[in-house]
Amino acid sequence: MSPESSSINNSIQHTMPELSALYQAAEERQQRSLMLSESITAANLRFIETGNINQMAQILIDACMTITNSPFGVLYEILPDGNASILSLSLASFDSISEEAVFRDIKYEIRRHGHYLFPRHHSLLLAPLIEDRVIIVDSPAENRWAGCSCAVCAPHFSCFAGMPLKIGTVAVGMIGLANRSGGYHTSHINELENYAQTCALAINGARADIERKAAQEQLRQAQKMEAIGQLAGGIAHDFNNLLTVINGYSTLVLQKISSSDQMHKEVEQILNAGERAATLVRQLLAFGRRQVLEPRQLNINSLIASLHKILCRLIGENISLATHLSSDIGLVKADPSQIEQIIMNLVINARDAFESGGSITIETANRVLDDVFVRENKGAVIGSYIMIAVKDSGMGMSEECIKRIFEPFFCTKELGNGSGLGLATVYGIVKQSGGYIQVQSEIGIGSEFRVFLPRQEEIELDTSPREALQTMQPSAESGMILIVEDEKAVLDMAALTLRSQGCTVLTASGPLEALKIFERFSDNIDLLLTDIMMPDMTGPEMAKLMRDIQPDLHIVFMSGYADGHIRASDFPGERIPFIMKPFNPAEMTRIVKNGIGRISPASTESIHE
Repeated sequence: MSPESSSINNSIQHTMPELSALYQAAEERQQRSLMLSESITAANLRFIETGNINQMAQILIDACMTITNSPFGVLYEILPDGNASILSLSLASFDSISEEAVFRDIKYEIRRHGHYLFPRHHSLLLAPLIEDRVIIVDSPAENRWAGCSCAVCAPHFSCFAGMPLKIGTVAVGMIGLANRSGGYHTSHINELENYAQTCALAINGARADIERKAAQEQLRQAQKMEAIGQLAGGIAHDFNNLLTVINGYSTLVLQKISSSDQMHKEVEQILNAGERAATLVRQLLAFGRRQVLEPRQLNINSLIASLHKILCRLIGENISLATHLSSDIGLVKADPSQIEQIIMNLVINARDAFESGGSITIETANRVLDDVFVRENKGAVIGSYIMIAVKDSGMGMSEECIKRIFEPFFCTKELGNGSGLGLATVYGIVKQSGGYIQVQSEIGIGSEFRVFLPRQEEIELDTSPREALQTMQPSAESGMILIVEDEKAVLDMAALTLRSQGCTVLTASGPLEALKIFERFSDNIDLLLTDIMMPDMTGPEMAKLMRDIQPDLHIVFMSGYADGHIRASDFPGERIPFIMKPFNPAEMTRIVKNGIGRISPASTESIHE
């Protein structure tokens, strides 16, 4: 063999292992690339199947751990406030870091709530986000972010690699790996950098899909609740007219029958049934957010303290009631009777969650709802609130039950037990008061309802319509009263009642007829008693026309529900007296006799909430 041939053979023998190594390395890169590509497809398919972004993130982070042989992996996304939300955390049992309690807590929170909030601070896990670049630490000595002593940062990593998840130039999250034996090679990082961008698009697309579906569900739920509310309001409007007649004439009959007469007891039963029906209608109106409000500034703690004895009697001796009331609680502006209704309905609902005995806790506190809370609780609004929480140790509720818990007539009790309106009433009152209600429950552990009512920052000196009416003295002369009501039975009952009290009464079955009468007798009519909702025009529209003729005309409105047809600008500087249907004759007579004049500059707040 010639020297040249021998040299070529030697060169080939030395080159073959190098070529083989290069080929093997290229094949491994191709396998890793294929695995990462398949993981993206698998993650997207898992999200389509389950709608669960945590399972999607788990597939993505597991692929990174597999190709790098890392025992620790984490994937988080960035929130609008700059903090992080951990979506997936993966630990290998052979690494000692898997025994860290904080990581077990994080995994538990992810399983329970779908994320773990991670505040932005000087930390190795947040370094790729803060510095907006890939961070590689090959030994603990190189970790210049080790100064933080919080629970999340306390565990020590032998090495770490963090890749920002970017869409364009904007970081939306991070993939972090740690504790790989031998550290992290540049080839791995280069592959994972490209992979991270694809992960960012996948996570962002999934999040957008979740938010779109949540918005659609919120809209569907709002439309359903609004439709039921409109139905409830319509039913209540007509039903309140009937109850006004039933309860009104029952009261008039009772005044004419001796209490010893057997007929007196029978009529009393009719009146009692009518009053119970009126309570049921008020619950429907509360759900539909069409109930008349008389808001005033309240200290919730004082109100709860005044209800404590009543609540204890309601729940029975086998259930304990505890209160944890914040000492520095702020004020809310709401109708006291409705806040009482919220508390009592929530406590009764908690009572019914027990098969035997248990405990109920009422808590109050000042709370600020931030953008994180609003992001996770659709329908909430950022701001300062007073929280009323009612917590029980009862049987708890399923997710499906929670979704329907505020629907009217949805009841988890046996047939015949409960009307299914208690929580629907709470929902309506909270919404009408500008608040938010949150439910948390686990089967076998219990439930907690949290009501958030807007906090009043300034103390107002105000007199409610009810207080103002009670402090006024009846007029000495009854005067002439014009009653306008399109429901004939209500019109007749009101006229009969006022005439029996010595009033001179004119009646009209609608606004057009009333205006003709008013043109003839405007100089003699002292007071207008009118329904709000009528054909042709509303009561306020008619009253304004009459005020143009006689500016000193006194007005009293009556209606079965607050429907938004009265504006504060209609009667500036006045608080017009209001009668809520169904009413009894004595109540109507008192309000009509007292309701002459502009009571305070607080306007008609009580009837157009």
